Amino acid sequence: MKAITLLLFLILCTFSAKAQVEYGTPEENQIPTRLKNLPRTIMVNHFPQEVDPIKIENTYYWKHTTSILCKKSDVTIVEYGAYLFYNNTWNLRKSYPLKELDKTFGTEQEFLAQSEPYTWAKNYRTDERFFGGWALWYFIGKTATGELICGYKTINTTTNLLN
Repeated sequence: MKAITLLLFLILCTFSAKAQVEYGTPEENQIPTRLKNLPRTIMVNHFPQEVDPIKIENTYYWKHTTSILCKKSDVTIVEYGAYLFYNNTWNLRKSYPLKELDKTFGTEQEFLAQSEPYTWAKNYRTDERFFGGWALWYFIGKTATGELICGYKTINTTTNLLN
């Protein structure tokens, strides 16, 4: 009986170890397949680019801003969201409802006027768990001529606790 219990324990440990997420650092040219064939003409910037967390009560906050701008033309955003990098690939974390773009970035009907910056001032990552990692924010838009374009930018959230 002890041998069977030990064997089951070892099997469970093996599966647990294999099921754990492996975080790493993406290569510079490693981007999600969804974005590879779209012209990258929407500028995306995060400030800061590397975000250290603070802890407030039982929650960790990685506080940053995200800005978007299209110099080429007016554009209507048709999709946006974020990927997380783990297991050596970008994995879609969330594709946001378009109505949230107006609320968070201050757009109207998901429309970006040419060369006008739009900023989500409090684009915070929050979690009760403490772990760092890479995210990639992406935006897909359509120009007045119907051309699909995109923009994306990575951001590194660290485990360098500030408080």
